Amino acid sequence: MRHEIMLMIAAVIILIIELSTGKDNKSLMIPATVILFSLITFIGFLPIETGKLFGGSYNTSDMIILMKNSLNIGLLIVIIQSAGWLKHSFENFDNSGGYFFIIISSLIGMDFMISSGDFLMFYIGLELATIPIAALAAVEKMKRRSSEAGIKLILSAALSSGILLFGISILYGTNGSLFFSSLSSDNMNTSLQLLAFIFIFAGVAFKISLVPFHLWTADVYEGAPVNISSFLSSISKASAIFILIILLFTVFNSLISVWNTVLYYTAVITMTIGNLFAMRQQNMKRFLL
Repeated sequence: MRHEIMLMIAAVIILIIELSTGKDNKSLMIPATVILFSLITFIGFLPIETGKLFGGSYNTSDMIILMKNSLNIGLLIVIIQSAGWLKHSFENFDNSGGYFFIIISSLIGMDFMISSGDFLMFYIGLELATIPIAALAAVEKMKRRSSEAGIKLILSAALSSGILLFGISILYGTNGSLFFSSLSSDNMNTSLQLLAFIFIFAGVAFKISLVPFHLWTADVYEGAPVNISSFLSSISKASAIFILIILLFTVFNSLISVWNTVLYYTAVITMTIGNLFAMRQQNMKRFLL
């Protein structure tokens, strides 16, 4: 749990700095956060023992550590990118500590989600990663588009979470376990288990913005600030892709012939529709997404 513990300590340090510095010293928050997170990113590459905690609910391996390090690098870039935006926005500059605290909290949820060994830890990490993102999307409170982005994101996240939980409940009802290791040992060949896979895949596909679960993405990314859009389109999606890979090759390994076909057609449809809609866009952010 090295990554999660370091991020929690960083979040507490940022709060302490935010509360202990006056308005005249707010400019220290940005370089302090960049230095602090650069140190965390460097420490993340140091060797560490892998294994399981909490009865297998939390797992770590060399591949999972690599995934977390890649997310750390991405967030470090977003934090550096946010410096200019915070300096030129007086409203957000005064709340820069809260901004950094929320974005690091979201990353903590992503790390827990990637290290999850059962669906309970997976769902807790997913919600911990999603709820702060909605606050980030609506961070520019004086702009209507930003508020709309936050509302659309939280509503779409609630819908996707409901779909995901329904799939998890079906899987638990048919297998009697939430642990990935127990589910991977069962040969899933019933229609209910296939239905559970469809719902779980759909719930994760919302986070990745795969067609046809992409309709919320363009509006949210357009209304959110550029640095938040960068966070959503890279780090948030990457964490969802990482956990999807883990689920496919552990829990649904026996359904490889099914999800291989589903991924193939979903990828083709997503690329086709995405490019067709990009041709008619007038906004650069919507065009890139």
